Amino acid sequence: MEFKSGPIRFQVGAKPRNKDADLATLRAIEAKLDADEIDAAVAMAQAALADGLEHPLTFNLAAEALEAQERFGEALGLLERGHAQTPGDLGLRQALGLCLFRLQRFAAALPHFDALIAAEPDFAPSHAARGAALDALGRSDEAETAFRRAMELQPQNLLAVAGLASVASRAGRHAEARGFAQQVLAAEPGYPDALIVLARADVADGDAAAAETRLKAVVEDARTPQVQREAAQALLDDLKPAKGRKFDA
Repeated sequence: MEFKSGPIRFQVGAKPRNKDADLATLRAIEAKLDADEIDAAVAMAQAALADGLEHPLTFNLAAEALEAQERFGEALGLLERGHAQTPGDLGLRQALGLCLFRLQRFAAALPHFDALIAAEPDFAPSHAARGAALDALGRSDEAETAFRRAMELQPQNLLAVAGLASVASRAGRHAEARGFAQQVLAAEPGYPDALIVLARADVADGDAAAAETRLKAVVEDARTPQVQREAAQALLDDLKPAKGRKFDA
């Protein structure tokens, strides 16, 4: 579930806008989204934004397309511009917080998640995202509380479940961590953070061979983000003798 942009609003641009035409464009974009024609909706939003139609929906979709191309700095610029114009739009604020998180600007992302929770206390993804930001800032106890609240509201929220697995693993609660990690993998096989948690649990149980198999799978998977690949590699190196050769993916 994601926040949807609120009622259609119009920004004062450099030139007068045709409100009826803009309204029709926004409704057409929303129709594409409702029909799950995401690519078409994004293309229409990009064209509308380039033409000067500045609205939370066009900002959000255009920024999402940039993020898909890993152009996070440009996406952030769009989202900040949109948020400055419509600070009350929850969908835009959610996207802004997540973009800051992906840029590893965790302290900057946190106030946005706090604001989202204040506005919509029962929206689980905001609690999960807040937990992830707190965890990245080293505030594990607060992160665990946020993750557990997200799970209360949405038991299958993978970000929350994976977050609880990581928090429990770092605390040495490996049996609990294993349970959460297995829940994540049942929903999304190959999830790197969950495999790393299971590998740590394997090591704690004295099963280095199982840990090595899991860690190699993380390192070899081309989809694994660099941060998780490096974490898996470091754990893998720890399993080998001091004179051992580094595993080559």
